[in-house]
Amino acid sequence: MSGNQSPANTPSNPQPQPGIPTVGKVYLHMHNSTQEGLHIDLSGTEGYVLGRSDSKSSYIPDVDLASFRALDKGVSRRHAAFVRFQGKLHIVDLSSVNGTFLNGNRLTPEMPYPLNAGDRLTLGELALVLAAGEN
Repeated sequence: MSGNQSPANTPSNPQPQPGIPTVGKVYLHMHNSTQEGLHIDLSGTEGYVLGRSDSKSSYIPDVDLASFRALDKGVSRRHAAFVRFQGKLHIVDLSSVNGTFLNGNRLTPEMPYPLNAGDRLTLGELALVLAAGEN
């Protein structure tokens, strides 16, 4: 072996990649809340828009967070999106007014960020926790 390569990093011995696969289900629930969360089946499409519906618009996002008091917490109608990227689930901020945060870090709009089970996703002031593979 040459240089800094170790056996764990060689092509014949690949390491599992962290992240959430783009098939199956994910579960979103409010951080520090007993309110029921949302199950999202990832196998149906290339992406899902996360946002909120309201009485002033006919727009309904793929993942409607209105039941989590999203309007009061600064969630945009089209706030962020779950997308398939490099075989894993990613989040993209859709240039939202109040921002999208992943584990406390504000995301640059229009850039995909990989997601992992247990990540804290904050849309505006709505704090959610992501879990993978729950029914």
